[in-house]
Amino acid sequence: MTEEQKMLYSILEEVISNCKSNWISLSGGLDSSIISHFIKNRNPNSLAIITKDFLGADLTYSQIISKHLNIPLEICYVSTAQILDGIKNTIKILKNFNDIEIRNAVVMYLSLEELYKKNVKTVNR
Repeated sequence: MTEEQKMLYSILEEVISNCKSNWISLSGGLDSSIISHFIKNRNPNSLAIITKDFLGADLTYSQIISKHLNIPLEICYVSTAQILDGIKNTIKILKNFNDIEIRNAVVMYLSLEELYKKNVKTVNR
């Protein structure tokens, strides 16, 4: 590794170690995959939010990361109605209509809603 890569790795490791959550919202994307790598030794649980009505690549990538890092994955299938309700609530929380922010934040909203039902108080993202 270069010195810059070592420094970045060290910073990520320190920041992620400050969150003591035993859950991660795992999309299979770069961000959640990197965080999963850093917390894998904590024996975390993971949650993926997947739409019932149309499947995207998130399910496949979440399963790949989960299997590769040996992190149990719970899949929560949501309906279009749940997504629309989540969008409505996300807009209320964010107080904006930026489609990119809403698209990304609604998944986190639905993850937190699902984990709240399990009485989980903290989550990595």
